[in-house]
Amino acid sequence: MSLGGGFTLAQVIARGGKARWQCSVCQGQGPVDLVAVAAALGLDATLGNRRPRCRVPGCPGRVRFLDANSFWPLPLDTITEADEAWWTFNDQERAQLHALGWRMFMGKWIAPDEPGRK
Repeated sequence: MSLGGGFTLAQVIARGGKARWQCSVCQGQGPVDLVAVAAALGLDATLGNRRPRCRVPGCPGRVRFLDANSFWPLPLDTITEADEAWWTFNDQERAQLHALGWRMFMGKWIAPDEPGRK
């Protein structure tokens, strides 16, 4: 069962769906407790297009949610690189990370205090 297509948390839970979170900064990831999320957001909420802060200590990143019901997890977002909203969000996040001293190196974010940093 796919989590995409606007399924509510109630529908996903009823069908035994699974989801994962993934941070774009620290590359952390893990399973999502859908029951706990439903208790916090309500059963009519979805995980698509949500970007909460990463809970890894010291990480200023935001996480995205993935459908974890198949071998290759798929993003739950409906906003993609083809949408202006995606570019606006991406530019704002990049500016905030740069202001905190983080820098991009070879496609990964580097913390301000990492050794060997230029």
